Amino acid sequence: MLTSLYRRLNYANVVATLALFVALGGSSYAVTKISGNQLKNRSVAGKKLKRNTLGARQIKESRLRTVPRAGNADRLNGFDSGMLVSRLVLRCPEGTVAAADVCVETQARPPATYNGGALQCGGTDGPPGGGRRLPTYNELRIAATSDLVQLAAGGELTSHVYPSGSSPSGYDVLSMTDEAGSVGVVPGAAGGERAYRCVVDPRN
Repeated sequence: MLTSLYRRLNYANVVATLALFVALGGSSYAVTKISGNQLKNRSVAGKKLKRNTLGARQIKESRLRTVPRAGNADRLNGFDSGMLVSRLVLRCPEGTVAAADVCVETQARPPATYNGGALQCGGTDGPPGGGRRLPTYNELRIAATSDLVQLAAGGELTSHVYPSGSSPSGYDVLSMTDEAGSVGVVPGAAGGERAYRCVVDPRN
C-alpha cells in the first residue's frame, strides 16, 4: 500500500495538500480571533490602542500633567494668575471717581482759561504717564447728574471749542452751568476763566 502511495506522490499532489492545510489553518484563525468584548477592562497597554480612540470619558484630566512646553502657561510676564487679576483690574486714581467710562476729579479746580486748564490737566500724571484732559460735555454732565461731583458755582469748562463769533482769530469754549446740563459759551482767552476739573482713563 505504501508503495502505491509513493508512486502517486508528485509535486502537484504535495503542493495541493499544503494549500489545503494553509486554507484550513486560516479559517481556523479567523474563527478563534479575539474580539474587544473578550478583553478584560484596563488590561491593554496604551501603546496597543488605536490612535485617537480615547476621549474625555476615558481620560481622567486631573491625572494629566502640564505639557512640558506649557510649564509657564499660567504666568504672564512673571506674574501668576492671582497676581494678574489684582494688577489688571482697572481703577480710578485717588481723588477721582468713575463716571462715563472715565475717572473724573471729585474737586473742581480754580478758574482758568481754556488753555490754562488744558495745560494743568495735561501736566497732572504727566510723563511718563499720559496726563489728564478736560472733560467732554457728556462726561461732565453724567458725573454732575449722578451726584458723584458737585458742579462749581458759575459753571465749568469742557473740552468743546468753537470758532469765535466775535473775534475772527479767537475761539469760544462750551461750559456747563448747572447740574441739569445747561450750557453757556465763554471766550477761550482772558475773560473766559471758569472753574474746571480733569478726567483720566482708568488704570491698573
